[in-house]
Amino acid sequence: MQVYSTPKSIKKDSKFTFCPGCDHGLAIKLTAEVIDELNLREKTLAVASSGCSVFLYNFLDVDCIESPHGRAAAVATGAKRAFRAQNKDRFVFTYQGDGDFASIGLGESLHSALRGENISIICINNTNYGMTGGQMGPTSTIGQITTTSPLGRNKNYHGFPIKAAEHIALCEGTAFSARCTLYDIKNIINTKKQIKRAFDCQLKGLGFSFVEILSSCPTNWKLSPKDAHKKIENELSKIYPIGIFKDISND
Repeated sequence: MQVYSTPKSIKKDSKFTFCPGCDHGLAIKLTAEVIDELNLREKTLAVASSGCSVFLYNFLDVDCIESPHGRAAAVATGAKRAFRAQNKDRFVFTYQGDGDFASIGLGESLHSALRGENISIICINNTNYGMTGGQMGPTSTIGQITTTSPLGRNKNYHGFPIKAAEHIALCEGTAFSARCTLYDIKNIINTKKQIKRAFDCQLKGLGFSFVEILSSCPTNWKLSPKDAHKKIENELSKIYPIGIFKDISND
């Protein structure tokens, strides 16, 4: 009789396919570690969105659905409700970019939080549309030069960038909302902690949980990986403050 053993981790031994210096690989690694530590492997459904995040299935050995652009929260909502209707206990999370979550999919994202859908969302904020050429996105900062804002984002013309974690925290159905980053060891440890807190809120049935991760995009920022992390530390983390904006698990 042949005996099959369960792998120790859901992380696949996959080739790194992101741009050099991109933080997607580290964010996915931390997510995998949290799923392993919470023993969620056999009950997890991941929803990947369009964009750089679409490659999630290459790195995590869990059931994964690819959603249309901007519809990850809606797909996750439908899956979670379908499981619940069948009395199945399943953990459902999405892995999205800021353009997908906060622009194209803002309606789905915001109303999922307002309804208090018991799902978790990880949003990678690299302040542009990374996969399609570095266009201006909903989180592009004032003055940021992109392929569609060659003179820089102008607040009088383009408006202000959205602060997703703060907006989601205002929704009454939100159980947890935080922003973190990955530019040094301290913040890497903190990011993993916040992902675990968000996932734990779903396991407790508390409602919508959200983690925004400030991430580097050296290719489209036209910076070295080192300088891209310095940009996050010295510039972006001041525009987008790191912290927890809502956590009802401690109420």
